[in-house]
Amino acid sequence: MITAFAAEQPFDHLKLYSEFLERETDATGTVVLHHGRVKRPGKQVPDFSTVELKPLVDDIDSRLAAIARSAEEKFTLNQVLIVHRLGMIGACDSVLLAIVSGKTRDICFAGCSWIVDEVKKEEFIELIELP
Repeated sequence: MITAFAAEQPFDHLKLYSEFLERETDATGTVVLHHGRVKRPGKQVPDFSTVELKPLVDDIDSRLAAIARSAEEKFTLNQVLIVHRLGMIGACDSVLLAIVSGKTRDICFAGCSWIVDEVKKEEFIELIELP
């Protein structure tokens, strides 16, 4: 199962994780998650005031879903969830949640890492640090 979307409002990572687990079956041996948060110092502006996550395309949800589908196929995952914040956010705010499940930990760790790397390429969401 694929769940992927962008959100302009803060998301409840614990609720999303709980809902993810409710959809699991006994075919899953491992669940791995990445909970990305905005950290300081910034890459361009060390002591930024805010970060703007700006969409570079109109179809963010379909782009995230495509990454999720690719990961599901490439790593034979049972389930994939990707949520990415948009808009203005501050330090310590949640920016990305990626959760995957599968038969073994090696494919889950690899799949989750691959998803994060794909999203961080900033091909369709730009991260701008504001002074």
